[in-house]
Amino acid sequence: MIIEQATIDDLPAILAMRQEASDWLAKQGINQWAAAWPTPEAQSERILSSIRAGETWMVRDNDGATAATVALDSFSDPKLWTPEEQQQPSMYLHRLIVRRKYSGLGTDVIEWACKRAGELGNDWVRIDVWTDNVGLHRYYEQRGFSHVRTLDLGDYPSGALFQRKATDRHGARADLVIAEQSRNLPTRGR
Repeated sequence: MIIEQATIDDLPAILAMRQEASDWLAKQGINQWAAAWPTPEAQSERILSSIRAGETWMVRDNDGATAATVALDSFSDPKLWTPEEQQQPSMYLHRLIVRRKYSGLGTDVIEWACKRAGELGNDWVRIDVWTDNVGLHRYYEQRGFSHVRTLDLGDYPSGALFQRKATDRHGARADLVIAEQSRNLPTRGR
């Protein structure tokens, strides 16, 4: 597996993967990602901004097929994280999506993100998770994340906050090593 920075050309694949995940979640009785948040246009622009900033990554198999995507950035949303937490060197994980065919790969992507965050001098990797998807809460806890708190934000559906030490290495599968391949990307502002 290779992880590389996404390009603008990856946007349709990311949106398709999000829809695939939404459809799978709906079959499980989970409403996460049932609708683009807050609107389809705003969602696409948020993803494009992340791509342009070099913060969205694509995981591809040895044949070049897209297996997963993830965003990792340093933006600390003040409606989620306290001023004290915002002062701590941290990176934030977003939009971790793994195609069903590659189920299990998420653990390796999380390990890569925690290692990368640590290498960049951060203490924490944090994530805000869909508030009522308790299965996803357990998923992150099983991968070394601790529950920080759950917020009821009304208009924002991801109020369950989790964090993990950036340098921790829990449960990485030796048979699935993700090699990083970077590119120089054009950036056009956020």
